[in-house]
Amino acid sequence: MKLFLLILFTFLTFSPRAEILKFDITGYKRKVFSYKEVCKEMGVKHLLLVDVINPIELDCMGKKVSIKDFCLKKVKKDKFLRGYVNSKFKEVKCEMGDEAVLSLACNKEDRAFCKDPEKGCKKLLKAYAHSHTLNHYSYIEKDVDEVLNCFYSHPDNLKQVKLEKEYRPYKEEELVIDKDLFKFDKVQNRPLDSLKSK
Repeated sequence: MKLFLLILFTFLTFSPRAEILKFDITGYKRKVFSYKEVCKEMGVKHLLLVDVINPIELDCMGKKVSIKDFCLKKVKKDKFLRGYVNSKFKEVKCEMGDEAVLSLACNKEDRAFCKDPEKGCKKLLKAYAHSHTLNHYSYIEKDVDEVLNCFYSHPDNLKQVKLEKEYRPYKEEELVIDKDLFKFDKVQNRPLDSLKSK
C-alpha cells in the first residue's frame, strides 16, 4: 500500500505528463515543519544528515520516515488531507481542510483513473484527502480534454449538513399569516356578528 501511494503521489504531483488542473480546499489550514522537527518527532534525536527520499518520505540518519504518519501524529487526524516534502524550502507541509475538489485531466497516462470515475476518485483520495470521504464525482467529456472531478468532504461536515436538514431551527419568518383574512372587509363584506350567528 505504501509503495502504491508513493508511486501515485509522485506520478501525479511531479510527473510532467500528469496534469492536476486544480486542487481547491475549503477551510484550508496548514502546518509547516522543518526536516529536523519531523525527524525528532519520529524518534531520531541525533541528526547530522537528513535526505529527501521522495515527496512523501524523509531519510533521517538512515531511518525512513513517512510524512503521512508524521502529519497524522501532529494534527491528530484534524481533517487531514495530505502531507508532503517541499524540497525547495526544505520543509514539510501538513494540509487540512473541510472539503477539497480535485480535477484531473484524463490524458493517456491517467486514463486508468477516468475509466471508472468512482474508483479513480477513491484511489486519488488516498494521496490527496486521507481523512475524508468521497462525496461526489463527475466525469466530463469534452472535444479537447476529458476531466475527472473528485469532491471530498470530511465526515464531520457531512454529519453537520444532515443535522441541519433534519433539525432545522424554527424561524418565525417562515410562518406567514395573511392578516388581511381577519379584516372585516375581506370576509365577503359581512359583519363579524353575522358570521358568529351562522
